[in-house]
Order: sequence, then structure tokens, then C-alpha cells
Amino acid sequence: MTIHSKAELMTEEELFCLRDLVSEHFGISIKGDKRLTLHMKLSHRLDILGLHSYRQYYDYIVSEPSREELFLLASHLSNKETYFFREKPQLEVFSELLKDMKTARQRRQERDLRILSLASSTGEEAYSLNILIQENGLFAWDWDVRITGMDIDRNAINTAREAVYSKNSFRTLNGDQRLLDRYFTVEEDRYILRRSLMRNVDFLHGNIMDPESFKAIEGADVIFCRNVLIYMSDNAVSKLAVNLYNCLSDTGYLFIGSSESLIQKTNLFIPEYRNGVIVYRKNIIK
Repeated sequence: MTIHSKAELMTEEELFCLRDLVSEHFGISIKGDKRLTLHMKLSHRLDILGLHSYRQYYDYIVSEPSREELFLLASHLSNKETYFFREKPQLEVFSELLKDMKTARQRRQERDLRILSLASSTGEEAYSLNILIQENGLFAWDWDVRITGMDIDRNAINTAREAVYSKNSFRTLNGDQRLLDRYFTVEEDRYILRRSLMRNVDFLHGNIMDPESFKAIEGADVIFCRNVLIYMSDNAVSKLAVNLYNCLSDTGYLFIGSSESLIQKTNLFIPEYRNGVIVYRKNIIK
């Protein structure tokens, strides 16, 4: 395999430095000897910055006050796989829970709904949730529904804000042309989300491991943080659980990936079974 880069191949010590850096700041766990993989993902950054070794790259990252390169490092190592209506059984449960959420909000004489999509990537999940809310019809008229996506990758956020997608983003629709016709404008191979579905959705640049990223967000009725924990150590999951706990309302719901679990990893959440799907509620500690 030929790798066209001026950067020297990564040493084991350099691997350890970068591994520990992303683990400390983002909870991302890099296991095994991934030197060649990381070189293929990161060598272009060294070329752009005029650096010749990953030790120089590490020193640059830790000395850069803006921390932009630190976020770029994490975004290059994170999995951006996403598409519309991913893990449909969970989304079906979400749709069923909307009635319960409306009742809970009305009981408190509140008419707002707050949903958080973490590691939101290019926005397909956040917009899928918004479409499901529209389809449900429970929060029309004078309800204030807000959906916030958060991701470490600024480029992914910019794509989410544009809301223009390719056919690949709809690979689980199984030919459901009705949803495409109702919520998208198709121009050749581009699927453009209708602007009305973007007005109540916002995207933030942030780090889910950093409590500061959640300062503007509290009392979320639903948090989706799916297919993130599988890339983290148990210690990182415990730290993330604290941020999720503090951000979720006392009556809210947390969705994680169907292959993930918080059981025996934290006592902050209690699993609840809904139609074969596990959702999590806050363990209200008095």
C-alpha cells in the first residue's frame, strides 16, 4: 500500500500520546496497534500544517489555545455513520412515548418539548425525530418543539444545517416514497429537506464529555446518544453518564444504541422495557 505523505510513519510512543489525548478529552478508546490506520486518517493534517512527525503534531495540538486541532483530531477518529430512520424499533418506541411526554409537560403546565441528538453527525437523526413528531401531530399549534444536535465535527454540523442529502442517507426507507415526497424536494441526486422542518432544529459544536458543552441545554425530555458508548472505555461511559443525567429532565427518556448498555456501568439510570426496546429513565437520587 502506497501512502503519499511527507509525514513519517507513526511510532508506538506517538500512538500512545495521541491515544491518551483523545481518551482523556473525548472518551474515544483506541485499542491495539492502529498506527497505520491513524496515519492514513491524519497524515494530511501534518502535510497541511507543515509537520514531519506525529510528536510534532501532538505538541502542536496541546499548545494550540483554540483547541480547534484537538477537535479536528477527534472528528477524524470518530465514526460518522448515520442515515435517516436508523434503528426503527427505537424510533417506533419514541413515537409511542410522545403521548406520555405531552401528558407530563401538560401536568406541569408547560407547552414545550426539548430533544437532544448527541454525536448528531450530519443531522439525519435529528431531522428523523422532527419528521416523526410532525407525523404524530401531538405538538401542533402553540407547542414549542426544539431539537438540538451536537457534534465535535464542524464540517458535519455545516452539512446538517444545509440539510441536503444523497440517496445513501435513505437506505432504510425501503421505497417509502411517501416520506420523501412529503418532506423532501428532489433535485437530480440531491434530497433537500423542506425548510419548515429546519426551523426548530439547531446544531451545536461541542464535546459530549465536557460539561461546558451542555451549559445552554438543560431539562431535555429526550436524549438520543446512540452508537457512541461502544467506542468508549467503562470509565468514559461513567463520566458521560453524569453529563446525560444532568441534562435530562426528571421525567425524560434516554435512548442509546441497541447494542449498548448502561446496566452495571452506572447507577444513574434505570432501564425500562418498551415493546422489546430498552430505554433509560433517571434514577432520582434523594
